[in-house]
Amino acid sequence: MGFLNIKNATNDPFRKKWVENTISEVVRSIKSSNRLDSISLLDVGAGLSPFKEHIVSLGINYFSHDFNEYSPSNSNPGLHDVSWDYPRHDFNCDVLLIPSTKKFDLILCTEVLEHIPDPVSVFKKLNELVSDNGYIIITVPFLSLKHQAPFWFSSGLSDYWFEFWAKELGLNVVDLAISGDYIDLMSQEIYRLFNFNSAFRFVPFILSKLVKLIRPLLKDDVLTSGGFNTLFVAKK
Repeated sequence: MGFLNIKNATNDPFRKKWVENTISEVVRSIKSSNRLDSISLLDVGAGLSPFKEHIVSLGINYFSHDFNEYSPSNSNPGLHDVSWDYPRHDFNCDVLLIPSTKKFDLILCTEVLEHIPDPVSVFKKLNELVSDNGYIIITVPFLSLKHQAPFWFSSGLSDYWFEFWAKELGLNVVDLAISGDYIDLMSQEIYRLFNFNSAFRFVPFILSKLVKLIRPLLKDDVLTSGGFNTLFVAKK
């Protein structure tokens, strides 16, 4: 089975909008079923909790987790965040040590699994933490450059990885797609390539436009070989 590549997507902006829209849709679905008086969400590997404000605005009980060990350092190779100041989290531990005694209606896990040595174990843990009829929402790079070293263990996970493990765990896949395609990825990297000097800022703008013009000329096997993120939603 092949999965959809969402063309003409950006990286971070598209992912942020997708996550917020998906959470809103899932909450509406839960509320329309009249199953719950209140809804709880656990943000696994929350980092700086970028989605907390949106989640709280929906009236959801927000809980967060992180292991709180990443610190940006030029002594480590690869890309790093300029600054990183962890907010207070409800669970400060290895993800596998989060107590499974409490279940959550929604589990959110964005851009985390590439930083986990054993993503299969974590995926199984998320399944343990979500309540029956609850939802798991995950984003992970489809392809990524080295970042947040030394806590970077893979460049990403494919749609087929999620299809396989969702079936193994008996999860019902609600949505599974790739944001961006090969052209979108190349366009992003052109901007990164010429980011060293503002005097060259017109170069990536022109080259990116040219690259996108050749999209209709490329075969699907090339276009679908690249992308930004694997987007996954499942119901338990």
